[in-house]
Amino acid sequence: MQATLAPIIEFQVPAPGGKGGCKVRESECQALSSRLVVILDRPAHAGNIGAVARAMGNTGFSRLRLVEPRQFPHPDADAYAVGCAGILEQAELHPDIPSAIGDLHLVVATTNRHRGQRQLVLTPEGLGERLRETLARPDMQVGILFGTERTGLLSEDVERAGLICHIPTRGEQGSLNLGQAVLIVLYALMQALGKEDGMAHDPFREDPPATADAMERLFTHLEETLTTIGFLKPGQKRHMMGSIRAIFQRAGLDRREVAILRGILHEVIAFRDRP
Repeated sequence: MQATLAPIIEFQVPAPGGKGGCKVRESECQALSSRLVVILDRPAHAGNIGAVARAMGNTGFSRLRLVEPRQFPHPDADAYAVGCAGILEQAELHPDIPSAIGDLHLVVATTNRHRGQRQLVLTPEGLGERLRETLARPDMQVGILFGTERTGLLSEDVERAGLICHIPTRGEQGSLNLGQAVLIVLYALMQALGKEDGMAHDPFREDPPATADAMERLFTHLEETLTTIGFLKPGQKRHMMGSIRAIFQRAGLDRREVAILRGILHEVIAFRDRP
């Protein structure tokens, strides 16, 4: 994504609950959007942070987390927020991405590098449909991760995500300003969250989904176990674990399922050590 600041342009975004928007009560839309977090990784320009806050305010989202921002707090952030300073005031600061996503149950990485990824890659519209069902589960916390303006997300941080969002563009210029990218994604989510659920019963709503911390502990335990039994070879470990991570991320495990899998791993080692 480009590092330049986008000019301030006056426009209106249809709000949830307005004509042609939400079909459910506005309070229900707000309840869903309150469980979604926008995460900016090492934003370099304060004006871009303010533009992101404005995009969030326009689309009904309010939770912002910043990972090592270069300029924050900063007057440019307040100037570009244009009436959404409250989002900046409540923004959480984090030293790294793991701490910023640790309490979330699903992380979505936004990247322009959409080919060759192991995770499911969705457009903003496709992501909106997917998250409308995901956020219907009780206590589900979702994070949308955006990379730094010049280089985007590191590959290792993209691997932390369960889903990938890619914004299709035409022409030679495929990169977007950070504020533009956030607005496009959040607008699609706002539109999707305003639709009726359409589900009579969803068994996945009954059990709390696993957090990112719980999944990381599972992957660490899994890697240690597979190394111990000789399945993971030194030269193949990173590539193989990337594929294994993708398998379990796609499964959308809940807390109980993670506990079962870790119990199986304990028994594998115990069985190996028996006479």
